[in-house]
Amino acid sequence: MNAADFSTNRHSANVQMAMHMASKHTDLCFNDGNIVLLAGMSYFLVHQGLLARHSEVLDELMRSMDNTPTLEDRPVLTLPDSSTDVAHFLKAMYDGISFLTYNSEGFPTLSGLLRMLTKYKVHHLRNDVLRGLSNYWPTTLTQWDTREASVTGQDGTYTPRDSLPHPIEIINLAREIDYLPLLPSAMYDLTRSTPSEAAIGFVSPFTGVNVRLEYADLLTVLKGREQASRFFSTFIVNNLEGRQPSQWCLRRKDGHPINKRTCQIAFEAITFELLRDINGIISNRTSDPLYAMAEAEQMQIRDDLLNSEVSPMKTCEHCRVEFGAVVDAAKEDFWKKLPKWFDIDVSPWG
Repeated sequence: MNAADFSTNRHSANVQMAMHMASKHTDLCFNDGNIVLLAGMSYFLVHQGLLARHSEVLDELMRSMDNTPTLEDRPVLTLPDSSTDVAHFLKAMYDGISFLTYNSEGFPTLSGLLRMLTKYKVHHLRNDVLRGLSNYWPTTLTQWDTREASVTGQDGTYTPRDSLPHPIEIINLAREIDYLPLLPSAMYDLTRSTPSEAAIGFVSPFTGVNVRLEYADLLTVLKGREQASRFFSTFIVNNLEGRQPSQWCLRRKDGHPINKRTCQIAFEAITFELLRDINGIISNRTSDPLYAMAEAEQMQIRDDLLNSEVSPMKTCEHCRVEFGAVVDAAKEDFWKKLPKWFDIDVSPWG
């Protein structure tokens, strides 16, 4: 990006009017500042050296200034950005990014800042913000599991929309700032919605804007959803349907025929529960293969809380540990395939 990409002072016939109408920002104006940034209906009295140090784009713009008008006896650089975005941008350069939050309420500020940091090539602050955002839209399965646990209540109810930005917002932002590592986890998150919900989009409760995917990304999400569903179906067929107990099964030598088949019966019951997806409905996590595969293992250690009886899905320790290894391997394989399913080149991944 160069100076010609901006509506600079010498190209704007309304600069004088904008200067006359603009109000001085209450916080980001310094008595020893030596340049004025004019954006929207506000102006900021700041330090040219600091701007040049952080942003090569601003440095180029300031070097190209000629015959510029002045305000408070300082040269004026007009930026084609909103005054709110410029305020957050300057605050980040002066004070750091500790004011940011990564929840849904803070997303408008965070996304606006990321666009500014990308546009003006403030690389170190952009990387810092992306590291924070990547904790919730990660590239590793371990980070994803941690993220999922953080938005799961003590009663097991999963409510990411109460705290995290909507995945459509993340997908659109990742495209806009050209940061592909956010996309696979965000797209997987969206596949857990129904196809109609993904297509319709959602209305942001904070901005009132109807947010939708670009058509190409919608098709990509739907194709990835089908791939994830096929993977899970194959997992059930290969690892649960007709699964035999471990060769070290503690019940293998039980003299009672029913007791001897307890672990095999448990695997049959787990298969039935996964196909019904009752736990997914209760916990608000339907169409979530990663959760369902992990749940297939967790079912083996929980009692039947509804009837206060021993669960018919409880296996012996040897059978559970053996199946747990299968689940871990399947989850890792699933996660590694996400970029390919969504046709995204991300390296490294996983």
